[in-house]
Amino acid sequence: MGMSAHHIDVAWCVVGPVKIMYHSNISVNVSVQYDARSVFGSHGQYAVWTGTEPRSYSVSSNMVAANADEVQFNLDQVEAAYNWTQENPPGCQKLKAPASRIFDAYVRIESYDSSIEEATHLDGTDPIQITLSLSLKECRPI
Repeated sequence: MGMSAHHIDVAWCVVGPVKIMYHSNISVNVSVQYDARSVFGSHGQYAVWTGTEPRSYSVSSNMVAANADEVQFNLDQVEAAYNWTQENPPGCQKLKAPASRIFDAYVRIESYDSSIEEATHLDGTDPIQITLSLSLKECRPI
């Protein structure tokens, strides 16, 4: 990218069409379901596995622009997330982030949220600070 004069910009996290440069958080969650079953001749119950859900990912970023190019870049990422939700149906896209063995996966977008905080400074009519949060589900059969 090269938007900053003080460091080389490398995408910290890429989610399909969305590139997040820094100021980001990523988390992963896996849900496992069990049924409690009695076994004849035994006291108590045993947990019997019934299924494991695909991984759920959450990515959030508080994007603060240092110049006009970054303002436009950040707005483009919010627009790319929105456009992904408008696909019919939203397709699976690659998630690539640090700790790749844990966080690399193909995901489908479940929701996105973006906000501009009160009193955020503007570059013309565009905000220099904007948040973006994505909820994602791993693309694999249950």
